[in-house]
Amino acid sequence: MTSELLGFKVLPLQFSSDSTSSHDIFLKEHSIRKKDENKPPGQTLFVINIPPIATEDSLKTAFSPAGKITRVILDVSEEGLANKDGFRRAFIVFSKRESLLKALRLKQLDPLSTTEKPVKTGIKKWMEEYNSSIVDIEKLQEQVDDCMRKFESEENNKKEDTVDDEGWTLVTKGGRKSGLSRKESVKTKLDEKIAKSSKNKELKNFYTFQIRESKMENIAKLRKNFEEAKKKVNLMKEARKFKPY
Repeated sequence: MTSELLGFKVLPLQFSSDSTSSHDIFLKEHSIRKKDENKPPGQTLFVINIPPIATEDSLKTAFSPAGKITRVILDVSEEGLANKDGFRRAFIVFSKRESLLKALRLKQLDPLSTTEKPVKTGIKKWMEEYNSSIVDIEKLQEQVDDCMRKFESEENNKKEDTVDDEGWTLVTKGGRKSGLSRKESVKTKLDEKIAKSSKNKELKNFYTFQIRESKMENIAKLRKNFEEAKKKVNLMKEARKFKPY
């Protein structure tokens, strides 16, 4: 028995044909303002409250009575974002609009799991997920070797940089920056820049030496003035002493 809730059609979904209970899912025609090629209007069914055990293939099986399905986009619903195994939502794209309209008229769905296409659950599912998470060493080594071969091939295609007698690296068009070359004029400008830099450094050192000499002269002058002042003070003290005889 079907019903409607807040614009959604309610349909029971069974796990298998021998299941004694079912799970309600909610569906309606998908309509959005922004066009999406993966979810064409008039052909896409929007389904929510899908149990976590459902897969894209199993949903195709469940909705197969409606018609040919070209794509199933299954993701986590807003209510299940905190849990990757929570209830999900799906966008089921039919090849024809007539199939979509037929899906909206369905009174029941085929089971998710069938003998031909069983849905793995429990220990079997966990074992499969665990085994698939283990890296195949041989395949990994093949990928690494392939990446290294591509890298070495790219490096060999580049022209090696050459160094002249003066130690300058001559970068050609096939060097680090394609299209650029170090010409004689560029080398001359670099020489001038280095010479200017050296000259500025020498001037700076000269000024530093001059400042240091000036400070030493000032210190010496202050010491001389201090000694002369001491002598004047001593002379004044001698002149002020009382001499009765």
